[in-house]
Amino acid sequence: MKTFQRLTRAVRLLPALLFAAVSLPAAALDLLPDIFSKEEVKATVWELNEQYVRLVEIEPGAPQNDHPVVLDKIEVQQALASLQLWIEGGLLRDEEAVSVYPRKQAGLIATYVVDALAKAAPNEDVTFNVRGYTDVMLSLVKEREWTTGRVFYKDGRLNLIVGEHRKRIDKAKKNVEGSFGIIDDFRDVHFDVGTRERKGRMRGRIVTTTGVEVGQTGRPDWVAIDIDAAALAFREAQVPDTVRKEERKAQAAAARLTLERREMREEMARMRKELQDLQESKGGASLESLEDRLAKLQQLREQGLIDESDFKRRKDEILSEI
Repeated sequence: MKTFQRLTRAVRLLPALLFAAVSLPAAALDLLPDIFSKEEVKATVWELNEQYVRLVEIEPGAPQNDHPVVLDKIEVQQALASLQLWIEGGLLRDEEAVSVYPRKQAGLIATYVVDALAKAAPNEDVTFNVRGYTDVMLSLVKEREWTTGRVFYKDGRLNLIVGEHRKRIDKAKKNVEGSFGIIDDFRDVHFDVGTRERKGRMRGRIVTTTGVEVGQTGRPDWVAIDIDAAALAFREAQVPDTVRKEERKAQAAAARLTLERREMREEMARMRKELQDLQESKGGASLESLEDRLAKLQQLREQGLIDESDFKRRKDEILSEI
């Protein structure tokens, strides 16, 4: 009986849905189920309400992927967290780059995408939709937003196509939802996960950084990621400038000490060679040569490269040749 009532209610609502589809602006059509272009879902690796990570059939005509592939989740998380986005402006302009994914969101994506890639076949891609929140009204209210994408591994690179970045459902759409009794349910909203054939709905462009290159078509929403290089760049970027400067100073001091020690070893070797030559020739060293050696010995002591006992012993050896 309940099933019949629900079906009757759905039939009654159908004219209203069709009217809404005609009268609403194009952007509001995201509310309606995408019944005309559904990808074939091979498996769902993770799902929570409207959020998911899925294995889908590869796009027609696309080359086979290098799947399955085993990747490190921490490395992938750091590589994703390294991605930077220019929404407007960019190089030589006032706009600063912002992170494509906050670190926690990058961790969520990496956790399930890595699992999916380990299960994927060569003819399968990985798609995802994850939710985030942004502060509005002076940080007093948090508003939902969604980010989607398509991922596949090819030629040693993790390819990422961003479908939608920080998508929001505006108030007009929420009002339409409410009129049909849909409250706090976003499973019927269409989320564009991006394709190889067309650019997604992401604003701006992803910045080319260490380990991150634009995809095959040069599109701003498609990047190929060298995971090791991008993850290393991310870790290095987390080191504070003050610590980095101290590390450079320590490295410079160590390099100077290494050079001075090498010079000292070379000088000691030269002095031993001179002594050996003198002994073999059975002759005494000239006063000028002895003075030079004593001066050099004095310099080594002043630089702290030899201690007082070494200085006295070497001095006595030189003076004994007179």
